[in-house]
Amino acid sequence: MRTMAEVLKAKEDISLEDRVELFIENLAYEQVLVELTSQRRENTVTPQRAKQIEEDARKYLHAHIAAGRVTEKAKLTVQGFIEFASKLASKTFRVLGIRGSA
Repeated sequence: MRTMAEVLKAKEDISLEDRVELFIENLAYEQVLVELTSQRRENTVTPQRAKQIEEDARKYLHAHIAAGRVTEKAKLTVQGFIEFASKLASKTFRVLGIRGSA
């Protein structure tokens, strides 16, 4: 849903490859948000820290996606996208120093 909204708001046409990368970025970001929500419920992270992690995760994921052509790395299947996004979310957890099981 987030990807569709971003594509529709874009001032210029977005290539298919860019749409795929945006989708994977948003899928990984959603996984980060799920983990943060879990940690907030368990009180293992403060609201301020959760907000900072959310912002840092968005920046990290965007930079990671921008650094390399994801469609060359991810298998062009639904399962391939999900696996790639899960691995990217896990890497984000490690880089930002939060726990996560994605």
